[in-house]
Amino acid sequence: MENFRIPDLYIPVPAALNPELQEVTAAAEAWLDEFGLVPTEEARRHVQRTRVDRLTAWLCPHASQEALTLITQWNAWLFQLDDQFDDDPVRGYHPERWRDAFGPLFAVFDGNVTSGRLARSLADLWRRTAAVRSSVWQRRFVPHLLWYFDSYRADMIHREEGRVPGLQQYLAHRRASFAFDAVLDLVEIGVGVDLPDQLHANPAFADMREAVIYANACINDLYSLPKERAHDYAFNAVTVICHHHRCSLQEAVERVAVMQAGYVQRILDLEQVLPERLARSGLADDAIVDALHCVREFHALTAGNVAWSKETGRYAEIEAKPTYLADLFIP
Repeated sequence: MENFRIPDLYIPVPAALNPELQEVTAAAEAWLDEFGLVPTEEARRHVQRTRVDRLTAWLCPHASQEALTLITQWNAWLFQLDDQFDDDPVRGYHPERWRDAFGPLFAVFDGNVTSGRLARSLADLWRRTAAVRSSVWQRRFVPHLLWYFDSYRADMIHREEGRVPGLQQYLAHRRASFAFDAVLDLVEIGVGVDLPDQLHANPAFADMREAVIYANACINDLYSLPKERAHDYAFNAVTVICHHHRCSLQEAVERVAVMQAGYVQRILDLEQVLPERLARSGLADDAIVDALHCVREFHALTAGNVAWSKETGRYAEIEAKPTYLADLFIP
């Protein structure tokens, strides 16, 4: 397998780890056990290698213990779902199985909960989240999460057909499959704000979120590349560039690093003009303050993603045959 080196990434703000990590880790482990999401010792070791608790503590360094616990459990659930498809050599290649798998998850938001482990745990997360979030936030979050669910169908179709998408097609798909629109919604819980629709509709703030999403998608694509190559997973910016430009793996890695730097610079540029543009749009002063608070957290989040990506065993300890997988769609 061709080797490569990830260059130093453009991270203008240092990472910080949330001091509530230890207590949150215990709560996350108990929650995973409660819903049977780590049914074997191999599955438990895989979760411990991944350290989603540390990821969330890096992403949300200033969140309260209560908020960090909820966001960590959401992230743990998302990772468990992801492994069911990305690491499964059978399920991830059959589009006809998508509806059977995701139907019960969609149904949770209609108030119908089946006995599957992923569905029951999702229902618990949603019940607790809806209790602390406004109806405006809920109407924004649910479509973002369902968009992520739907991205798996496109993944399956591409895998079944053996096609590698072009870069622009890939990036459009990546925004959905990365789930970061939903994650940034959850970050609002950690920041302690409930942003209005008028702010999210503002072009400058929408562009800011997009740049944050793609900067972090590039980070993920770079560090997850060894794992995805081991599992013959082609939905990675490095793989796409390497395939279509017929360049070396190292050159493709460096191109993605340049893309990441460009997105970070876009965040910095927008940060300079955002206060004036938001003020001109007629937003209330408190909404502008909350928006700028989120922007500061976006910087910390991006730095934290790099810090976690360097330390997690998820990408460093790769199993060719994922013995940690267990069917979480069943009771």
